[in-house]
Amino acid sequence: MRYCTRCVQPDTRPGIVFDEEGVCPACRFAQEDPHVDWTARRAELEEICAFARRHNVSGYDCIVGVSGGKDSTRQAVFIKEEMGLNPLLVCCSYPPEQLAERGARNLSNLVSLGFDCLTVQPAPGTWKTLMREGFRRFGNWAKSTEMALYTSAPKAAIAYQIPVIFLGENPAITAGALEVGSTTGDASRMKHCHTLKGGPQALTPEGMGEEELFWYQYCSDDDMELGRLKVVYMGYYIEGFTKRENAAFSMARGLEIRTDPPEDIGDITGHEALDEDFVVVNQMFKHLKFGFGKVTEQVSEEIRLGRMTRAEGIELVRKYDGTCAPRFIAAFCRYLEISEAEFWEVAERFRNKDIWRKGPDGAWELAASFGEGA
Repeated sequence: MRYCTRCVQPDTRPGIVFDEEGVCPACRFAQEDPHVDWTARRAELEEICAFARRHNVSGYDCIVGVSGGKDSTRQAVFIKEEMGLNPLLVCCSYPPEQLAERGARNLSNLVSLGFDCLTVQPAPGTWKTLMREGFRRFGNWAKSTEMALYTSAPKAAIAYQIPVIFLGENPAITAGALEVGSTTGDASRMKHCHTLKGGPQALTPEGMGEEELFWYQYCSDDDMELGRLKVVYMGYYIEGFTKRENAAFSMARGLEIRTDPPEDIGDITGHEALDEDFVVVNQMFKHLKFGFGKVTEQVSEEIRLGRMTRAEGIELVRKYDGTCAPRFIAAFCRYLEISEAEFWEVAERFRNKDIWRKGPDGAWELAASFGEGA
């Protein structure tokens, strides 16, 4: 396991390949930021918006996938107020048992800013079953929920003949996840990202029919072509589309954030993944599997933007990355109807023994340092 020599991104993240100097792709892209021709990008975005208007047969120019959080709030307001489009917001919502009240209030707040919103709510029983299967088979309860998240907007676009879908950040640029196949605003290959590989069939237990998987099965290439859909990373076209800026923008418009201490949630800002709380468990598992969690991503962006030193970022990662308060684990187990003993059995089964080792006191520790080329 090696860490980027400029930020704190490890090379264990799927799709990450360091260059010969030990620098991650996201840091290389960040070097190009001062040289970005924002005028040219704006012209490109104007062409996309013109395409949306020309092919508007429903009354809506585009779809913006939303949760009500910082990124989707900024995207929705930008596309309506800055670009003058009439968007339909599409939210794939968590079931009532999982959705945090904070999440419901934030979505309501976004809609109150002047938007029509279509909420997709897959059957709670199927949702929970697939979550449980994802947790047991992949150590990733969110595998199925992300399938539904990324599938809902294209399905709505085809059904209502809406020509353009706007997503948020391009993970190839912001995290170096190059498997999405684009370092531009083109998001058409999002269906090939790591989480969506294999489709819902990779999770389906015996006895579950195809008809139950509608909201988890990404649209076929033929359907996308028939609908003449453009899928676009909006973050590529907005200067300063970062975690901190998006949070400040959205908080000024009513966004409610977390107040939990970072040692409880493995998050130093409280700005992210606000609609439910099991994300804290997911980030803990990511830390076990890949050696990093949410704090690594947060401080890496701050380091690239020159707002934090690498030494400061390392200290925060050591203190908070992958931390998860017991109350979140207990709630997660109650929801999935599993015992905490099974939870920890699955956790240890997915711990990556290539990057974790037992320390002198018998506690697990990462078998790598943050030194140059470590």
